[in-house]
Amino acid sequence: MKSVKKIRKIFAGLLAALVLTVTGAGAGAVPVLAASGNVYTCVIHPCYAHPVTGVIEDSGGEASYATGQGMVDGAIYTTGILELTDSGEYYLTIRMSLMDYTSNHSFWVQNVGDSGWSSPAIGVTGNGTDDNGATADICMQVPSENCVVRGSMYVEPMGRDVIFYLYPSDYTAGNNTNMNATIVTEASGSGGTATTSGSGSTGTESGTSGSGSTSTGSGNASLSGSSLQSGSGLSASGSSDTEAGDGSTEAPALSSSIDEAAQPTPSTDTELNDAQGLSLSTGADASEEAEETGSSGGGSAFAIGAAATVSGLILMGTAAVIVYFFRKNWKRWGGGYDDDEA
Repeated sequence: MKSVKKIRKIFAGLLAALVLTVTGAGAGAVPVLAASGNVYTCVIHPCYAHPVTGVIEDSGGEASYATGQGMVDGAIYTTGILELTDSGEYYLTIRMSLMDYTSNHSFWVQNVGDSGWSSPAIGVTGNGTDDNGATADICMQVPSENCVVRGSMYVEPMGRDVIFYLYPSDYTAGNNTNMNATIVTEASGSGGTATTSGSGSTGTESGTSGSGSTSTGSGNASLSGSSLQSGSGLSASGSSDTEAGDGSTEAPALSSSIDEAAQPTPSTDTELNDAQGLSLSTGADASEEAEETGSSGGGSAFAIGAAATVSGLILMGTAAVIVYFFRKNWKRWGGGYDDDEA
């Protein structure tokens, strides 16, 4: 009997463990191992052209620079956070607006000065709303604080994908935003680790469009590939304002080598003429002929005017001679006798 009861207890325990496992998986609870390090608030610079080379990769080209830059400014908030772990990993969190009108977000990263791109781990750490609709806090792993991010998203009103860039700068220690610090949850040098599940924070922050945004921590998930999938996210830590430490370890200073984003290089006249097509292929020749005509036009006009003046003087002189000749010979020709007879 004792052996039977013992078997039943073991079976009941296994069944209970199985039920807890299934219900836990259904709730989506995925614990995330926290790391120690430092959190920085930074300025995010949205760019339509590459901030270092000035190259516009989007199909809109230079002709759409003003429109493209305005769209990127409206879609990306100018404040973010950078998490630096004691193991030397960097995680950048940005906030994007217009999420109701955009989809298929993908990101690539590089260090400033590099020519190639790499696909980062990425996830959503918070969701909210502003005057333009839904917002999302997107966390991605970057190679360093001196980095450039290349983004791509499908813009529904435009009906096509748009390529843009951004880079962080102006780092200050501490999280002064309402974004979740999802990786660094322990002060640098503490060496502590903890398993956390998502409890986010709420707050209000100004975006590029001047509208407020309220963000809450997302559900539990892990960093995935470079494409942002619906529902992907990081487990939010219990605190969104991890400090540099208790004073024993000072946060290292971070900086970006980009002083100002590069502007696109203006196209030359030759490049514009080449782009005009066959119907305007002679535009350059016509322009050159017009310039030549314009340069010599002043001399030709003077010559014509002088010739007209000389011709007029000759005609006037000839007329005067004829009148004088007639007056002098009028009586001789009998013109005066008619008057005397009358």
